[in-house]
Amino acid sequence: MLNNGHISARQFMILVALFGIGDAILYVPSLTATAAKQDAWISALIGWGEGFLLTYLYVSLSMRYPNKSIFQYSAEILGKWLGKAVAVLFISYFFIDASLMLMEIGDFVTTQIMQETPIEIILVLFLVIIVMGVRSGPEAFSRVSELLFPYFLLLFFILIAFISPQIKIENVKPVLAHGLAPVFGGNFRYAGYLLETVIMIVIFPLVKRPARAAKAYILGILLANFFLTIITAVAILVLGADITVLLAYPSYTLAQKISIGNFFERIEVLMAVIWFITLFVKITICYYATNIGIAYTLGLRDYRHLTLPLGMIMIVVALTTMPNRPYFDSFVSDIWMPYSLTYGLFLPVLLLSVGALRKKPVC
Repeated sequence: MLNNGHISARQFMILVALFGIGDAILYVPSLTATAAKQDAWISALIGWGEGFLLTYLYVSLSMRYPNKSIFQYSAEILGKWLGKAVAVLFISYFFIDASLMLMEIGDFVTTQIMQETPIEIILVLFLVIIVMGVRSGPEAFSRVSELLFPYFLLLFFILIAFISPQIKIENVKPVLAHGLAPVFGGNFRYAGYLLETVIMIVIFPLVKRPARAAKAYILGILLANFFLTIITAVAILVLGADITVLLAYPSYTLAQKISIGNFFERIEVLMAVIWFITLFVKITICYYATNIGIAYTLGLRDYRHLTLPLGMIMIVVALTTMPNRPYFDSFVSDIWMPYSLTYGLFLPVLLLSVGALRKKPVC
């Protein structure tokens, strides 16, 4: 069974928001500050407009085929064989994204929290949770996300409230000292995470009312930009641009710096919980989209048969795609953005343009 259940527009909005935040909440401050320095917060602000335009593109494409997944209407637009080839490309993107994020969890836990634990153990434990979520179906993991969202909000604003006394306005000065070029350089890396939200078009057909799904999609991406902009600005204001650039996990370091009366301190586990919530949602959606896509391409009636064997493959891919931290940083900085641009912009524009030329009526 490829379509098991429906979700509400509110649940879809939460999924989009948590997906958009995902692993970006730990990496975005450092990546944007590498190019934009103290103007990284401006790079994030520009992302609001880009996020809206990208979401409008995805909504326009999804609304033309509201009851079909991208794997189905790719074949309808481009023909059977070319459409299947595009579907396979999307599947590979979803799977690689899920594998990379799984490895991010392993690297984070084994370097920051449990240094003596083999990374393979962390990957297996987290994958078990992901497989359970995917096998339960989108209706189940959407409800779980809805339950976790208030805890995410609470922990996030606790972090911001307790670190705010250490904010130094001078850390963002001078504004635009080197012009707009570095700002757009930082935004280029920031946009790489926004492009990943193309994966949500796989979930779009499951929303009960397409019109409400469109609004939820846009609201969700705006919420994600809101949180990412705040964490980027706070990282620069507290740590300074030079230190933010040097840190692998600047957001986690923010939580380590919290100290209220020499009593309330060392609460970085809050940041870890926030990241686990957002990454659970993001990897689950990527992995669900991968399984659904493969099942449709192979003509299978139930995607659940793929979850366990594909999970074992994902662990192997995760371990091989990120042999060390410098390699991963170079990949994210130089390769991930143009790679995501293919799937998050070029292919959706191609599908929408060809679909319009074929004069497919808007449903």
